[in-house]
Amino acid sequence: MVYYAHGTTPVIFGLLISLYYFSIPAALALWFALSKPYISKGGDYRLKRLAVLLLLAFFVTSLAGEQAIDKYLYIHSPVSPEFCLSSSCVTSFEPLQRYHVDTENLEELGGIPSYGPMWVYFLNDVGPTHSLGLNKRLEALVVVRPLLLLPVVEVNSYEISRGGKIIGRDRFYVVWPISPPGNVLTERFDFEFTVIIVTGGGVGA
Repeated sequence: MVYYAHGTTPVIFGLLISLYYFSIPAALALWFALSKPYISKGGDYRLKRLAVLLLLAFFVTSLAGEQAIDKYLYIHSPVSPEFCLSSSCVTSFEPLQRYHVDTENLEELGGIPSYGPMWVYFLNDVGPTHSLGLNKRLEALVVVRPLLLLPVVEVNSYEISRGGKIIGRDRFYVVWPISPPGNVLTERFDFEFTVIIVTGGGVGA
């Protein structure tokens, strides 16, 4: 089961994937085009310009990666994600109270990132595993944090038991360009993650 109403459009998803994969190559191409006359004349590589363009590209890549991950996670969530800047915001995420999730042992499991831009998701779904194709229950608190100054997205997943207790934590990273977001999520959760694409004629995956 997925929440089809939480699907995305081909334009939005295509734009996010394009920004994720091509922002850094575009920044390098732009630097080379702007600096080529100086390089050919006197070996001035305009390294400050390169640094600025790469930092901007890293920011865009990291943020686009987070938003691409959002499209995979949101269709398995009954509620909208929440944007947070602190761990206290995460622990006060309304679905945790609604579904009676006990967060007391979060610190024992390594806690939640203390600060920074984070998107918080509550996953609650049933679907096939990636390894065996058998149905499994997916219930987890997921905190996704783009690192912004690096082309990397940090994902913290906290497994929730049937009794509402958080029983495990997994931290992993989606790293440009070697980590396709959907593949990483599928492997780490052992759950088939796809994107629901909403078009004028219906829904596709």
